[in-house]
Amino acid sequence: MNINEEKIQKACTLLHSWFKDEANDYSEREDSDVEYFVGVMMYNSFSFSKAIATMKTMDIGIDFIQASGDTYMEALSLIRSIQSDNEEELLLLLQNHITSSLDKYANDSMSCYLLQRLQGHIQTLSNIYKGKIDVRKVDFEKESRYAR
Repeated sequence: MNINEEKIQKACTLLHSWFKDEANDYSEREDSDVEYFVGVMMYNSFSFSKAIATMKTMDIGIDFIQASGDTYMEALSLIRSIQSDNEEELLLLLQNHITSSLDKYANDSMSCYLLQRLQGHIQTLSNIYKGKIDVRKVDFEKESRYAR
């Protein structure tokens, strides 16, 4: 495990430890939410230049932030300390985080809904970096019809 992977793991561990106390819980929380929100923190912190303009950032649930207390800022600080000028390296780091998180919760696929959504979005971003998708030609109306 490299230093950046250790930072990601530490951020997840901090949040999991925090949520072990039921007083810090929030509505409909799944354990996999921690990995999902750490993934979203990564996505937002890495500021991928090739992300679709309407998806430059993702929202982190206010209920998660409020329930996390100061631990949220500790975890975010760890994620923000991950630095690289190579966006594809950062994308791979995020993809690996999502894959290992999905593997971790494989016995309960229903709890992985948010991780699976994130995985789909990041796969689209990966295809943009690989030149398989031209963001100028994305038909959002067509895409929304398929999502129904």
